[in-house]
Amino acid sequence: RVDQLKYDVQHLQTALRNFQHRRYIREQQERQREELLARTFTTNDSDTTIPIDETLQFNESLQNAHRGMDDLIGSGTNILQGLRDQRMTLKGTHKKILDVANMLG
Repeated sequence: RVDQLKYDVQHLQTALRNFQHRRYIREQQERQREELLARTFTTNDSDTTIPIDETLQFNESLQNAHRGMDDLIGSGTNILQGLRDQRMTLKGTHKKILDVANMLG
């Protein structure tokens, strides 16, 4: 008989704990629901900006540097070609001057 009473007491205590837990959860849900319903929502500000990720900015900077180096290499190539053309012009002019000097004696 004592063992049966102990078992019944444990069973009732467990049932009470479960009931209290369910009640607590239900009260918490109701409180959250009331908070949501009482909350006032507003529209977004007129100035909506999207922050750019640091990695994206870094990638853009690298691309700009790459383009700058390509431009620099292109300018160097054009300068070298101009110098070659001037060399050929000066060689031709030098040859003509030597020819004129040889004719004059």
